[in-house]
Amino acid sequence: MDLSFIIIDDTELDHFIAKKMINHADKAFEVKSFYEAQSALNYIKEERSIIKSDAITLILLDIYMPIISGYQFLDAFEALDPAVQDKYYVVALTSSHEPADMNRMSAYKSAKGILSKPLLAEDLSAVIMRMITEKDIDMQ
Repeated sequence: MDLSFIIIDDTELDHFIAKKMINHADKAFEVKSFYEAQSALNYIKEERSIIKSDAITLILLDIYMPIISGYQFLDAFEALDPAVQDKYYVVALTSSHEPADMNRMSAYKSAKGILSKPLLAEDLSAVIMRMITEKDIDMQ
């Protein structure tokens, strides 16, 4: 099973931190970065080879971004073919601690969790372990 990452965030600092935490987990992971959600959505729609592979991609999604928010990204993502959705594991990233944001994010079936910014290595490791368990992934 191949595991890769997509970072969707509008700030360079958050990309830098996320990449550092991913590298801390394992230097072999492939990481794609998008500074706006529409580009990431276009990539996911066009990336058809993932459906036939045994790869899984963990998406780290900023909730608040200009043009298209993380919520709007999830609205569009959940309209995609379920076979495509199944190849991704979406976790929201936010600096917000508002209960309304937590409740709104938990309403999305494709949002598997919420992590606080800045991303910490132990939080990312816990998400990876949870994803491996939920998706029954053999990482050997």
